[in-house]
Amino acid sequence: MRVVEDIIAKNASLPSAKLAAARTVRGNPIDVLERLSVADHLDFERISASEIHISLSGLWCAHDVSLVWNNKAEQIELYLLLDSRAPGGRSNDICRLLTLINERLSTGHFDFWTTNNSLVYRNTLNLAGGAKLTIEQAMALLAGALEAAERGYPACQYVVWAGKSPEDALDTALLDLAAHG
Repeated sequence: MRVVEDIIAKNASLPSAKLAAARTVRGNPIDVLERLSVADHLDFERISASEIHISLSGLWCAHDVSLVWNNKAEQIELYLLLDSRAPGGRSNDICRLLTLINERLSTGHFDFWTTNNSLVYRNTLNLAGGAKLTIEQAMALLAGALEAAERGYPACQYVVWAGKSPEDALDTALLDLAAHG
């Protein structure tokens, strides 16, 4: 047992040449998202080597997505702020609605950021171990964000502006979505 611990201790302090090489060769996942945006004629803005903003057209509005490559954590972080704000006194209903929507999502989740009363969909794609982002993964990440926004945006509008309960708002939004599908 002591021999195994000694081997682990010796090797733990040595950098892995294979891992360092994989990170060098991997390429920047934001480049993949940029190429996808160009190929699909999406409006986008490359903010930096590690960030891109992409506009996705939805049924009710365009949804702006920010994607950030966190090199240290080896993750792509996706943020989609809904163009909706909760007027005073409705934040509890919005939080209940987001909980109902989150129960139906297979990936990502909605948050209500109280500091600026913003509704945001968040998701993270882990590329640990030097994994490369594929076009299919990038497409799935953006499609998941658009699908979530298409559920969340109208439901939030029904709560905020029509005064519906969170349950009624979600039911109405899902019916509207099905009618357009």
